[in-house]
Amino acid sequence: MISGDEWLKHTRLVPIFILSLFLLAGVVSGAGTTQTTEIRNIDFMLESGALSDLSGITVGIYESYMNYVDLRVNESRTALVNMFTWMNASIIVFNTTDLLNGVLWACEVLAIPEGLGPTIENRLTDAGIQTIQNWVAHGGSYIGVRGSAAIAVRDSYFEGANTTFDLALINGTSIEVTEFPDEVMTNVSINVECSEPNLSQMPDKLSVLFETGRYFVPHEGQEIITIANYTHNNVPAMIAAEYGKGNLFISSPHFEYEENDDRDGTDYKDEFDDTDSEWPLLLTITRWLIDSSPNVANITSWPYTGSTNTQYQLPIDLILVSGGLGIVIVIVAIVFAKRR
Repeated sequence: MISGDEWLKHTRLVPIFILSLFLLAGVVSGAGTTQTTEIRNIDFMLESGALSDLSGITVGIYESYMNYVDLRVNESRTALVNMFTWMNASIIVFNTTDLLNGVLWACEVLAIPEGLGPTIENRLTDAGIQTIQNWVAHGGSYIGVRGSAAIAVRDSYFEGANTTFDLALINGTSIEVTEFPDEVMTNVSINVECSEPNLSQMPDKLSVLFETGRYFVPHEGQEIITIANYTHNNVPAMIAAEYGKGNLFISSPHFEYEENDDRDGTDYKDEFDDTDSEWPLLLTITRWLIDSSPNVANITSWPYTGSTNTQYQLPIDLILVSGGLGIVIVIVAIVFAKRR
């Protein structure tokens, strides 16, 4: 039989024991935390071995302007994060301070959400724009959509105004498409005869979301690769090009949204019916961008995180401290019980 005093001694240890279990559980759950959200299987081409995913690749996504009244920027960023997560990439969402401190040198790919071109460049700052140019010139791969596609082309004629952008990775002009309403689903014709990148496995046409978009015209001496033309007028809607040792892909129509699927993490423009997905096309293009340029990433991690960084990994020092504290408490409790 256990006396009343002995029972009291043992019951005093119960809260300590329970606390230790919680702390130790933190070690297990923290160790299983991954840098990105759930990774989906990519079956459409991987089964045949025709294409690999982005395992081992880090994609940097610029957070752009967080507090702008137009929520489309946040929606575009969310969709980009989920699209590249689906591709099995590691993702860093970073801000301008991170950009100026060198975050791009931890990335093979940079993607910028949509937004107003002048506002994006203002947030990037002149120094940030020069940083991007230098990074691409050394082998980085830039991906832009809508406004972030426009700033990659030097000249712009849009809504009756001429603009010169500073990022200017392509010597050309982006020109407003005036035949459509502000928002509409339209078709683009994929250049399936293109061999670099190899688009032979892509569908002939894709239905895409168009929002007050543009087409691209290269200036003399500027080489581009036409990825897709607007079907209705056969002018470039999606193009790729080289810049120094690096390269870029830009698209005026949206490719990040899955209007008929929740996997993009947003219900933005879900009122449109679109059974097509641009994600397989983007995986093909992104893989080609990486494979056809030098590896520019020269650091393996980035310690400075932006306000929306999606590397959700629990810091290892916190895991070790909490786990160690739990073990110490258990040992102290055992010693205390024996001495009593």
